Amino acid sequence: MLDAQGSTTNEAGQRASWEVLKKKINGPVNKVNTSNIKDVIVELFSANLIRGRGLYCRSLMRAQSLSTSFTPVYAALTAVINTKLPIVGELLVTRLVVQFRRAFNRDDKDLCISSVMFLAHLTNQRIAHEVLAFQVVSLLLETPTDDSVEVAVAFMREVGAFLAEIAPRVLNAVFDTFRSILHEADIDKRVQYMIEVLFQIRRDGFKDSPPIRPG
Repeated sequence: MLDAQGSTTNEAGQRASWEVLKKKINGPVNKVNTSNIKDVIVELFSANLIRGRGLYCRSLMRAQSLSTSFTPVYAALTAVINTKLPIVGELLVTRLVVQFRRAFNRDDKDLCISSVMFLAHLTNQRIAHEVLAFQVVSLLLETPTDDSVEVAVAFMREVGAFLAEIAPRVLNAVFDTFRSILHEADIDKRVQYMIEVLFQIRRDGFKDSPPIRPG
């Protein structure tokens, strides 16, 4: 009887400490922006991020999917944490890849776009490898549809400047594929226009989408 009571008390204590940890991670993640990111980093490092790395990834992925305009901030936050705890960045990339694949298989365009945007900025921050970026865009363009090409264009707008600097041959191969799709694939005129705009963005040197944004 005492053992059972002790076990129940221990489980209750663990649940309580888990809820405390969840609040210590969710709170800072939900309020982070360019002006308070330094304070948020200090708050997060005061939490047990090794134990709570799954909580951090879940919280960040949820926040990013709801506020994609904050993606560069979330990536910058993770880049700093990754310098001390690379296991956190690795887990985030892994979970985003799984989320992207599930969204791709379900034809969930919105979740695909938010997932690849996050992966693009993690690539820009050198948390994800550029080989992964090439694999993502290759999957999207392998059997082009209006939606998959639109997602690929959104991805390249975010990661193109980084690839131009780090892996120009990879970028050339990707744009050769876009060119073939533009001239040969049966896609909607709206999507054709998106590809043409992307080529113009590249000609302009991705000046409006630098790999690391000031702020």
